[in-house]
Amino acid sequence: MPQYYIESDGQVFLVEEEDRFCFPHTLDGLHFPIEIKHKMVIENQEIFFCKPKLQKHPEDWWHKDKIPGVDRVDPLVRLAVNASLPRVTAKAIVVKDGKILMVKPKRGFNLGRWALPGGFVGYGEPPDEAVAREVEEETGVACQVKEFLGVESTLGSKTSFHWHTFFFSASLAGENFKPASDEIESVGWLDLKTALDSLGLYSKIREKLKALYG
Repeated sequence: MPQYYIESDGQVFLVEEEDRFCFPHTLDGLHFPIEIKHKMVIENQEIFFCKPKLQKHPEDWWHKDKIPGVDRVDPLVRLAVNASLPRVTAKAIVVKDGKILMVKPKRGFNLGRWALPGGFVGYGEPPDEAVAREVEEETGVACQVKEFLGVESTLGSKTSFHWHTFFFSASLAGENFKPASDEIESVGWLDLKTALDSLGLYSKIREKLKALYG
């Protein structure tokens, strides 16, 4: 049975069931209309993320920032709220002789697949600083960030996480790669087609790279 995650201005609508605060399992009895925006899958449970159409701010609902600290909130609600919080990453695009620098991680969401070098933006860290740090950590070579190429927002097909990824062009101080042994399996230069195929959901940046280097 699906559940319904209803949120407005950071306020989440929950119902009380057996001494737990949960997402509603039905839309019957709601005193406001809703619009289903996205589908999450959390621990094999289908959850529809919904926006309500309200006349005023729902002050008596649960604020999502407080939900993780409430003991009586259902664990599935905590996981879904966590999944809805945007993750911010930064990626570098380094081009040489028509080929693009890629890395193959040993762990994380891109395990065993070619991906652009980069990673999570740290707390209080600007995206351009994050991408320079991540590239040097992953390849062992210092990176100079150049131009901001754009940002893409995607929903993870496996995690249901909401991702914001910043893309920057960059150059390297050398090619004596010394990848992080616990993180990166290999570093390589891939032809444009292979690199573009690895970018998956990043449709805007794929088109931009085709226009720039295709």
